[in-house]
Amino acid sequence: MSWDWQIGQRPAAHKAGWFAEKNEMISWQEMTTEYLVKSIDPYLLGQETLLPRERVQLALRLKNWQKSRNYSVVRTFHLPSIFFMKPTFSQIGLILGCLTMVVLAVPEGKTKGKGRNKKYQPEQKVLPPDSPSFDSTALHTWTATSGEKLEAKFKALQNGIVTVEKKDQSTARFPLSRISTEDQKFAEACLKAQPRPPMNQLIIDKAAARLDKTINDALVASSVKANPSTPDALFLRRIYLDSIGRIPTQEEAEAFLADRAQNKRSLLINRLLNSPGYTMHMYNWLADMLRVKDDYGKGAKSFLYEDWLKNQIAMNATWDTMVRQMLTADGKLNENGAAGFLLRDAQMPLDGISNLLTTFLGANVSCAQCHDHPFAEWSQHDFYSMASFFGATDGFHQDVYRQTRRLLRSEELADVNKGLVTKVLASNAYNLVDLTKNKLTFPLDYKYKDATPGEQTKPTLIRWSDTTADNPAYQINASSSQQLRNQFADWMVHPENPRFATAIANRIWKKVFGIAVQEPVSDIDDPKEASNPELLAQLSTYMKQAKFDLREFQRILFHTTAYQRMASKPPENPKTYRFPGPVIRRMGAEQAWDSIVALATGTEADQILLRRGDDLQKTDIPDDQINAKTVLALVDKFKEEQGKLKGGGKKNGGKGRAIAASYEGGVPSSRYGMLLARASEIQQPAPETHFIRLFGQSDRLVADTNTVDGSVPQLLQLMNGPVQELITQNSLAIQSAKKAGQPAKQIRSLYLSFFSRPPTSTELANALAALKDGLALPDIAWVLLNSREFLFMP
Repeated sequence: MSWDWQIGQRPAAHKAGWFAEKNEMISWQEMTTEYLVKSIDPYLLGQETLLPRERVQLALRLKNWQKSRNYSVVRTFHLPSIFFMKPTFSQIGLILGCLTMVVLAVPEGKTKGKGRNKKYQPEQKVLPPDSPSFDSTALHTWTATSGEKLEAKFKALQNGIVTVEKKDQSTARFPLSRISTEDQKFAEACLKAQPRPPMNQLIIDKAAARLDKTINDALVASSVKANPSTPDALFLRRIYLDSIGRIPTQEEAEAFLADRAQNKRSLLINRLLNSPGYTMHMYNWLADMLRVKDDYGKGAKSFLYEDWLKNQIAMNATWDTMVRQMLTADGKLNENGAAGFLLRDAQMPLDGISNLLTTFLGANVSCAQCHDHPFAEWSQHDFYSMASFFGATDGFHQDVYRQTRRLLRSEELADVNKGLVTKVLASNAYNLVDLTKNKLTFPLDYKYKDATPGEQTKPTLIRWSDTTADNPAYQINASSSQQLRNQFADWMVHPENPRFATAIANRIWKKVFGIAVQEPVSDIDDPKEASNPELLAQLSTYMKQAKFDLREFQRILFHTTAYQRMASKPPENPKTYRFPGPVIRRMGAEQAWDSIVALATGTEADQILLRRGDDLQKTDIPDDQINAKTVLALVDKFKEEQGKLKGGGKKNGGKGRAIAASYEGGVPSSRYGMLLARASEIQQPAPETHFIRLFGQSDRLVADTNTVDGSVPQLLQLMNGPVQELITQNSLAIQSAKKAGQPAKQIRSLYLSFFSRPPTSTELANALAALKDGLALPDIAWVLLNSREFLFMP
């Protein structure tokens, strides 16, 4: 959720001509927090008396004004509601009386101006960082310590890395330490100026309570008893895995368990959702849903798309903003990161349309691509009418591809490394452009009476049975071929789209609770089929209320009593589940890997970011310049840059000098042939023999195909493979246990590292007896690693 009101805009009452200029003298402290909170969100807070929207606009404006002036408050009072209605003479008298009282509040050390036409000009002060006197979104000239300059907009500052957007909308990144002191302060001020999570904790708590009421009512109606609340240790482990994708370290577990604050769970939720781990975990989740792959075929790489997606999550871009950018992006795979989504299926655009409708709307249309759907309302005509919105879009340029292939085989490049030549050329054929004419036609084997084979399609939006005739999302003009994608995106992300908010809310609920309100998430054509239709409708409304802010939406879900209850066994029929608590889940492949990395290295990997898009951008070659001379120049440039890097062999994670240039915030270590980086910061998807793939990571060919099914190779990885060596030989968990001193404290240390809890008296006695019988701490760690409790979230 983000403020979508213009803070500097005067209220409607002022526009009517009677609102006094003196309103600027009213202190922010005169507007109570309770009033402001109630004004923001009428749905979440129910039927309480609400203030008009204009009052919030004024309140926000006054807040910024009060921060910017040296103002001493003489007296505080609530703004009367008559400020926002047409006044009577008596009300005008009251207003003037209030304004007179405000005029008495004069800035310290100043006198009031005299004369009827003279206005008091308050002393200007430098604004604090969270209310900057500069435009943090405008172009800024950045100066490096070497003297080089770059004109670009500030986008993000994370882990000491500044991300900026240049005039051509490409991104650049550089360490904070590499720019001038003034620019360092500017970047930090920009970071503080970025919108904070706007939902007040009161709103979060009340929204969570309303969800709990809906769930509890369904439990009572179904005669199902709610599960008991989780103990702190179990909640700690669950929230870490669900919010940042790994288990807590021993130190993190001890700190939380020792905390005696009443609201420590809430504080932990809010802290984790604003940590680097959240970006990494959300990227894994979205990458599976969006089928993110490093390699798009024919040597083309999607590194810039991956970097863009991570940046969007880190900057907390809203879901509708992200989807709109992905659907309307223009440019090459090595030029515009957002274009990577549609270019994923550039050579099979109809499959791409099917995937995006299923992913973003939960519309089960895959069958309708070839024939009328046998079980849903979708017809083949519907599918092609929707696909027509992309009929004027070209993503894969065969002529450019053929040109690059000829050049690759040319004598001029015969002695050049083919891998480097492919790296330079491959991505240039992937280029999203809009044509002047819609070229999509019905297939030649089309057999229905509503169109003829080969007939040109007409862009038409699908309407579900519950879509009203006057739905504002459908008010688009599809007459211009070059605007078809934009029109489609307007409809797709519109708050009144019948399925957009519902689809993502249902998916996020499954991410948090382990099972969706309506399964499968790829088919929500009829929301009445949900296990709790009222809950699904409520979640859809909350997603809209949160302005599609996925972080804030999850914050609501994590604060529910239902989420903080003990888990239940997954039901055989999802439609019968009433959510007495989450369902028992095994860690996902990425969660298991990231937890193992945390056992081995602690929080170190949370600060290591893989960014490979910058090199890819250098391979963007205009179509008329794709020749041997250009390629040779780029190849020489890459060789020169690689030559400046130190290292080689297995240093820096096994990929030598090249990988060292790709990481920011540090370089991951390599042990037992494994690169100890988070799952989001390695190859996408991981190689087939990697731990992550063996534990069920998707191959990213089809959305939502990750699995938590068990297998023998998984057991071998934990029992005999390099992973068990990593954990039992010299991991941080073992090192911390050895430093604990007495055997009992050593066992406690291991239990906190693996399970986020101290051992029970029986577990401690058994472990101490095992140590006396000749086992060592690595043996105990091996047992804990291979236990059911380590892999499952009860």
